[in-house]
Amino acid sequence: MLQIAFKNGGNDYLMPEVRTMSRKLQIVVLACQQALPEPGRLAATLGNSDFKGRVVAEPCSSKVEVFQMLRILSTEADLLWIIGCPEELCRFTEGSFRMGRRVDYARNYLAEIGLETQRLGMSRIPPGDEQALTEAAAEMQRLARSLGPNPARSGSPGGEGVSKP
Repeated sequence: MLQIAFKNGGNDYLMPEVRTMSRKLQIVVLACQQALPEPGRLAATLGNSDFKGRVVAEPCSSKVEVFQMLRILSTEADLLWIIGCPEELCRFTEGSFRMGRRVDYARNYLAEIGLETQRLGMSRIPPGDEQALTEAAAEMQRLARSLGPNPARSGSPGGEGVSKP
């Protein structure tokens, strides 16, 4: 163990060196292919010096299940965001509506276990709307910064996470 010595009037005080684990905050985005046809652009925006970003294209935002959201938050994400189409533009008619219901349901689970419900967010972005996408990315970064590391994430300092077999 490393120690740091302090001199105070001829007396030495030894103090163990405190090491803090510094890691980038992980933002994971699950996005409807229609709402976000080029996921690489968003991943590049999110992957700046403060964050690691991962964007996964989904056939429709309604295909994301509650258990997937909770698993991602418990294993890899400090913030999870779902991007879907506006309800009136959804090619699967009810996809965006279902996404909203599932996100609300998952947030209820988060509240029940005492985790911040803001760690799970969603946006409805019209296809090709760069301004809305930029605003959503800024909101994700702002929230991730304000919330900090996810205490439930496995491998996080002080986090219980999910035990792996």
